[in-house]
Amino acid sequence: MLRLQLVTEAASWNEKVSSLPISSALQSWGWGEVKRLSRWQPERVAVYENDELIAAAQLFRRRFAGPVSMLYAARGPALRNIQDLPRVVEALKQRAEGAVYLKLEPETGLPAPRAAPEFPHMHLEETIQPEYTIWLDLTLGREGLLTNMENMHRRNTRLAEKRVVTTIEGPEAFEEFWPLFEETNRRARLLQHSKTYYQTVLEAMNQPLGQAFISISRLEGKALAAGLFVAFAGKVDYLYGGSSRENSHAKAPNGMHWGAINWGLENGYRIYDLWGVPRQTEGSHAAGIDAFKEGFGGNRVRFPAYDVTLSPLYSLIKQALRLRKNWVNYRTRGTTRDVL
Repeated sequence: MLRLQLVTEAASWNEKVSSLPISSALQSWGWGEVKRLSRWQPERVAVYENDELIAAAQLFRRRFAGPVSMLYAARGPALRNIQDLPRVVEALKQRAEGAVYLKLEPETGLPAPRAAPEFPHMHLEETIQPEYTIWLDLTLGREGLLTNMENMHRRNTRLAEKRVVTTIEGPEAFEEFWPLFEETNRRARLLQHSKTYYQTVLEAMNQPLGQAFISISRLEGKALAAGLFVAFAGKVDYLYGGSSRENSHAKAPNGMHWGAINWGLENGYRIYDLWGVPRQTEGSHAAGIDAFKEGFGGNRVRFPAYDVTLSPLYSLIKQALRLRKNWVNYRTRGTTRDVL
């Protein structure tokens, strides 16, 4: 019999999440505080088998109308073992309270294209977070990482070391990061949250056992590329970034990433997550993003999503959400196709 425990203190929660082998920054306390800005309400539940912690689920509740809602574990739950997931789901159903379905995205990091494990009463569905990403193995060290890069990428990264000055900074660099991020989103026709949202990420993800920072590359004092990163549970995640098309010879985007990678090496992190590449590259709106990230020579991994149906309204709600997403995509980019 599994036992649930609500957790209401940040340090205790982050200690539990980071102690589990399958975990993610999006299951950390800080990310729950960020998502309040988007009307997701976090509920943090530790799952025990006798006295052993086997899971920690930060469930985000999104209400649709009245008591009707969904529950979503962004890149979660954190788990002792993926095979514990079915029993953990049965325990989490105690928190349903009107939820139509439960969506789970455990950060297993399956080597693509390996098939995702299947479980009874849980069906594979589209993800909310990017389904595919690229992981760099930081245990290879600086020279091992450079060796694994594509030749041109390695050349550009070494050029960036000579041509731009890259530093790791905090909130003081946000006002330089923001126009680069906005410019890039306009260029790529990508959606974005409010400015306050990203400032909150930078603030809230500096938390017990976790950090947030900006890696910024400048040429003669002018910012050319900047990224917002979070670090938690052995991983450095690249969440948001932007660059200018000015002075492209300086290879500032390579410098920005290389600065964050070296920060991860210096601080003992194991994985660098480039965060989001297309499911398929052919015809993708994000093909250029994919090519740039692939140049770092990491491993393409997949995070499958599982839906657990809790109400006969499931199919209707899912269709409505898909139609809404199609409309947002079409309004933004002229196609219903998802970016990633």
